[in-house]
Amino acid sequence: MSAICGIFNLSGSPVCHSSGVAMLDAFKQYHADDHRAWFKANLFLGCHAQYITPESENELLPYYDEQAELAITADAIIDNRQELFDRLAIPIGRRREMPDSLLILEAYKKWGIDCPKYLLGDFAFALWDGKRSELLCAVDAMGTRTLYYCHKAGVFAFSTLMKPLLNLAQVKQTYNETWIADFLATPWVLHQLDPELTLYEDIQFLPAGHMLTVGTKGVVKAVYWQITRQPILKLSDDAEYEAAFIEVFSEAVRCRLRSRSPVGVMMSGGLDSASVACVAAREVSPQGQRLQVFSSIPMKGFENYLPTHTIADESFFIEAVRQHAGNIDVTYCRSEGKHSLSDTDKLFAMLEHPYKIFENLFWVESILDEARKRNIRVMLDGQGGNATISWGDMHAYAVTLFKQGRWLHLLSEAKAYAKRNKRPLGKVFKSILRECMPSGFQRAAFLVSNYSEVNPLELAPISPSFAKHSNVDKRFRQFDFDPFFISNGDVFTNRVGMLDLATCSHCASITTKQSLAYRMALRDPTLDKRVLEFCLSLPENQYVRNGEERRFIRRAMRGIIPDKIRLNETVQGQQSADWLQRLIPYWQEVVAEVSRIGEQEIEWRYLDITRIKRSMAKMAKPSAPMAEDYTVHMLIRALIFSRFLKHAQ
Repeated sequence: MSAICGIFNLSGSPVCHSSGVAMLDAFKQYHADDHRAWFKANLFLGCHAQYITPESENELLPYYDEQAELAITADAIIDNRQELFDRLAIPIGRRREMPDSLLILEAYKKWGIDCPKYLLGDFAFALWDGKRSELLCAVDAMGTRTLYYCHKAGVFAFSTLMKPLLNLAQVKQTYNETWIADFLATPWVLHQLDPELTLYEDIQFLPAGHMLTVGTKGVVKAVYWQITRQPILKLSDDAEYEAAFIEVFSEAVRCRLRSRSPVGVMMSGGLDSASVACVAAREVSPQGQRLQVFSSIPMKGFENYLPTHTIADESFFIEAVRQHAGNIDVTYCRSEGKHSLSDTDKLFAMLEHPYKIFENLFWVESILDEARKRNIRVMLDGQGGNATISWGDMHAYAVTLFKQGRWLHLLSEAKAYAKRNKRPLGKVFKSILRECMPSGFQRAAFLVSNYSEVNPLELAPISPSFAKHSNVDKRFRQFDFDPFFISNGDVFTNRVGMLDLATCSHCASITTKQSLAYRMALRDPTLDKRVLEFCLSLPENQYVRNGEERRFIRRAMRGIIPDKIRLNETVQGQQSADWLQRLIPYWQEVVAEVSRIGEQEIEWRYLDITRIKRSMAKMAKPSAPMAEDYTVHMLIRALIFSRFLKHAQ
């Protein structure tokens, strides 16, 4: 993958050469296989290229087709190459060597601004049409690659990173306080509720499935694809559904194996990453290749405080995959010497904003660093699988049956679910009935029964006055955000909620920058557009039947993944169970640093300093089980945000 940037002066005045060079130079913290700029009157395009696929070695970006008066710069891996070759009638002799950027260019020649609809893969690109004096910018359907942009004083500029835009005279480094309020107020790891916001007022984010046209009409944003209900796929029996899925999913994995170097898989012991790894291993086996699997395991001396059905070390399952596949090599990463507050300045410089995924980020970084040493250029994972290939939530299915008036079926499923999970039928009914109530009743019932024990808002270190000033409650309502995650909704609502635009923007803002830092394309076959649309087309009872959740993936992966994983319904892995234990030796340093929060005046504006210090006083001696305590999480979030403010000075 690559980093791209550009400037388009809508007034027609020439682009200042030094401005373009400064944008491109801002990428120099990362390795480049090539580094080019292209200027033409009022337009500048740049590319900081990293070669991932074999075809990318032939890529010269930015590229200008003088005859067609088309120019392109692209950060792209296109997956449906064969389909596009055929539809575009590309001569056989050109296909093998044609880079993906030229394929996008050919698609534009045929379909114009509709071309993003026909492209599959991970991409962000900008394409200049000299005959129309118009610039087209687009990102892929799931928004896996970032495209930041600004439009001020007649200048439109875009970039893979925010830093090059901040080098422009038109762009002020003023924080967007709505983004900060979202970041601090939302209890979970999401950065912002609005997928187009960034940390800076003058910079916007182009969300998944969106494109921009920039020209005589100004900047026009449009949606070219979004998740919608799919026509129900009607096949004769379960076996046909499974066979159809394997065909689609195998292709999603296969096309992501295109790499100049060895391919890796980031794997836990769960269904999703195991499915990705085993299908990938099967695909590379005929060529005599081996697949490199990377997995995080707890620190040495980990004190196991987890309940019996939860495990921190999933190597038991990973070894089952290794033995089953036969051509998998496993690297276990203990992240020795790392913890949740390691390397924060390095991470701020990479991510360009504060972060809340401190429990996981240090071990993901350790895995990527180890993979880079082994020359891995493509790293697969299955992070999106819960919403696609392994979805299967009984409660959402129950809500769907209730709304459809299929109450006898609902009764039958509830009984089967209670029996299968050895739960009292009365409690199952009570839970399902609450899910079927209007959301207001659900919230009230939850607060009455759980508020004193579980209050996710305790995760939010935001200053009450700043929350009020920023209308946090109003924004929660505006974006239909439930901080308690009480209502799952029906099947479609439940699944789409996992893949909303804000979540896509959040993920892209992390993985795109990691990919640049580690010269590695991070790719997820479970979020392939074809896989997503196929999974949404399946009848609901393929996923939940006779009280069995996640039923479809267990059937479809029969013989492909080991039964220890496929049939496991009793043990659940927990990532980063050791995160707090890693910090305990440094806890007095943490206490001292938290005590200094508030020394900067700006911290008092954003953070609830009084609550932070009061809470820290109660946490003087942490223990392993406190890793689940909301207050400890809140304190670390506040500390990381405080560090970011200092870093950004």
